[in-house]
Amino acid sequence: MSLIPKLPIALSAVFLVAGATSVAAQNQTAAGRYPTSTILAPVSTSEPKKAEPAKPASTLAVNSSPEKTAELNRDTKTSSIPPSTAADPAGASPQATPSDDDWEFQASPYFWLASLHGTAGVGIRTTQVDESFSDVFHSLDFAIMGVLEARKGKFVILVDTEYVAVSDDKATPGPLFSNVNAKFKQFIFDPEAGYRIFANPAKGQFIDVVGGIRVWHVSTEFDFGAGILPATTVQGSRTWVDGVAGLRGKAALSDKVFVTGKFDLGGGGSNFTWQVFAGGGYNVNSKVALIFGYRALDVNYRKNNFIYDMNQRGPIMGLGFKF
Repeated sequence: MSLIPKLPIALSAVFLVAGATSVAAQNQTAAGRYPTSTILAPVSTSEPKKAEPAKPASTLAVNSSPEKTAELNRDTKTSSIPPSTAADPAGASPQATPSDDDWEFQASPYFWLASLHGTAGVGIRTTQVDESFSDVFHSLDFAIMGVLEARKGKFVILVDTEYVAVSDDKATPGPLFSNVNAKFKQFIFDPEAGYRIFANPAKGQFIDVVGGIRVWHVSTEFDFGAGILPATTVQGSRTWVDGVAGLRGKAALSDKVFVTGKFDLGGGGSNFTWQVFAGGGYNVNSKVALIFGYRALDVNYRKNNFIYDMNQRGPIMGLGFKF
């Protein structure tokens, strides 16, 4: 049987349902704006009565149906929500951050292109050292350096380790010798603990108070060439421990670029020691960062017939790996 004769009948039914729905919606809207008693009152054909005094608001509330009252309450609550929150419910929840109960680790191998300036000696034999970065780079025998960091919540642990072996044939021997070849081996072990006193994760900013010890082991060997006095060789080594304390911090300039720095000072085993680092970095991704800057480390040790009053300074570069 063909469906074409039934098509006009079906369309008529659809239009009738749509019209009924529209009328019902208009009545429902009117009911929401006026009391139910007013909407349902029949139209009188008789002589108009005297206007009754307006009912108080409480009476209107009583005459309204419970369904309409609940609907009005829902509308009132919705209008009180800020537009940004109403548009995006997730905007009201804080940004997800790593839990303070989780450990975070970072390993940062680096290379410090440091020059050497100062005085070193054993017993009564001393020499002046004044080597630029290029001199040290050519006379560098071996170097290994790196920092390990562990953090949990506001607590942080740092371990900076450095070993450098340098041979310097440009040191100044003094008036009694013709030349001197100075060899230095320096090992520094610097464990520290810290506490985060300021943090703004939204801007990538923090400041930590840090403190710990700096363990030094320095060995020197001086080969003095014959001059007024005959050639001689002196050597010695010392180990000492300094207590140090300072601050370190970081601030993000963008999602990729940041600046960072650290300084500390102390003493105990030596007469005095201090360190300053200022630099920046670039986040390659969430796990790897390039780090660069300038570092200066100074120590003045003059005890037990051993002198190591040395300032090391120069550019530094490295990589940071988070895991």
